[in-house]
Amino acid sequence: MNDITGAVMIVIKSLAVFGLGLYVVFSFIIVRQEQLMAHVLEESFEPVLRAAVITHFLASIAVFFLAFILL
Repeated sequence: MNDITGAVMIVIKSLAVFGLGLYVVFSFIIVRQEQLMAHVLEESFEPVLRAAVITHFLASIAVFFLAFILL
């Protein structure tokens, strides 16, 4: 019974880390989309938006590495 529980936990942890990896890719795509949008539109709030996007990307990387280490 204990071996089954351990195997299930490994699968769940692996899926969680994989999902967070996909989220890092998604947040990188958001960064790229913001860069493309900045070239097309000239807005006054562009630096604020860029800071928010970069903060989001760095936070997603940090959460991924924390999950990789802790799980």
